[in-house]
Amino acid sequence: MNNKSKPHSSLFLIELMVSLIFFALAAGICIQFFVHSYLLSVEAGNLNNAVIISQSLAEEFRATNGDIGEVTVYYDQHWEPTVQGLAIFTSTVQIVEETPDLITANIIVYEDSSHPIYTLEVIICP
Repeated sequence: MNNKSKPHSSLFLIELMVSLIFFALAAGICIQFFVHSYLLSVEAGNLNNAVIISQSLAEEFRATNGDIGEVTVYYDQHWEPTVQGLAIFTSTVQIVEETPDLITANIIVYEDSSHPIYTLEVIICP
């Protein structure tokens, strides 16, 4: 009787190991999906904040008829204004063309001062 129970227990252990391997593979795939969705969420949040910052700078540029000139503002990881050394995000207002009838500027928001997140062109007639 002892000999008959041994093959059944080893078969049960093999079946348990196979199911654990399958569960581990499924969990790994699910974790990859969660990480990818988190990264997309962070990227979408950064884009949303960059659009808000760009619109705010564009409204200020239009309200002053372009008299603010070229401006650079630095932001930390929570999109709060900070100093240049602690900045993760940077927004710049660059005047592209200035004539007596027309002022054109580009507002660009960068991540790590190299990767542009959002660009907005502003044209005003002073």
